[in-house]
Amino acid sequence: SGFPGCQPVSMDTENIKLLSEKPYRVSWKADGTRYMMLILKENEVYFIDRDNCVFEVSALRFPHRKDLKRHLVNTLLDGEMVIDKVNGLDIPRYLAYDIIKFEDCDVGKLEFYPVRLSCIDKEIVQPRHQAMKEGLIDKATEPFSVRLKQFWDITQAASLLSEKFSRMLSHEPDGLIFQPSKDHYVAGRCSEVLKWKPLSHNSVDFKLKIVTEEGDGLLRTKIGYLYVGGKDQPFAQMRYTSALKDLDNKIIECKFQDKQWIFMRERTDKSFPNSQNTALAVCNSILYPTTKEKLLNFIDQHRWTQNDQDLMPPPCSRSSQIVGSVSDEDHFSQEIMKELYNLTQFLNFKIQLK
Repeated sequence: SGFPGCQPVSMDTENIKLLSEKPYRVSWKADGTRYMMLILKENEVYFIDRDNCVFEVSALRFPHRKDLKRHLVNTLLDGEMVIDKVNGLDIPRYLAYDIIKFEDCDVGKLEFYPVRLSCIDKEIVQPRHQAMKEGLIDKATEPFSVRLKQFWDITQAASLLSEKFSRMLSHEPDGLIFQPSKDHYVAGRCSEVLKWKPLSHNSVDFKLKIVTEEGDGLLRTKIGYLYVGGKDQPFAQMRYTSALKDLDNKIIECKFQDKQWIFMRERTDKSFPNSQNTALAVCNSILYPTTKEKLLNFIDQHRWTQNDQDLMPPPCSRSSQIVGSVSDEDHFSQEIMKELYNLTQFLNFKIQLK
């Protein structure tokens, strides 16, 4: 689909070894809808979805930390929208978990933890909270709230998988995300960012094509053919059920259970199926699963160990110093910057037509 956002890969018995080679942070995997958020300037905030569809987000403000009456410009966030259940109400929240560009600075070149996470907190989330306190933002008029998605040391993985943590969340978790602490942001598929799901949640997004098979002496039988991206031949097939009746040529999420693919839900947020590489990686993780017990044991016995210098984190720098430390000669990932430029030009063109 050409979506510029970072795409994690499924954890398996081979790539789990990355957790022993360098520092990682861990967070829960939310079952949300992925959006990159482009903040061009005041009244020009946009979402970019997995299909590279761009749409405007109205009535959402991002004040500048140093001057709350100023608005952030040329800032690109990565995150996901979740619907939290609070006192019986559906509350939409955008969980920002990474930042690629801040006020024209390529912060995506800097390390994830603590720099990029601190940038989101200090430059995006906290100024909004302060503006609310001062009456400059009325959250009741905003379409959704914006929060930082927290990441912890990987020793907290067991806690994130506990029933207690699951009850604390207002939405359903479906696994874990392991993010390299010191790496820069990577556009597209990234073999260093790992997603772990329990076997019951491992799934592939296919394009479904319903066909009717018939032949001499055979009854007409409907079958679901499952396609992956860029391939003309079906990757697999599934038994037709009434649940598939209206899903011909739709993107559906399936899990592999009892030696067959089982329909889980329609992916209305996607227009393209997973790639063959992604589908094969998921199949590999199903055939050779990293169970919860194996994962937690590996973290306990083989995780990368911090040295003494890393045990005590340095004092947090001022965010202006953080983003200002990017050299003018640093050029962030060509793919995502090209995508950002094209989107910006497209949006400016649309604005001129208004």
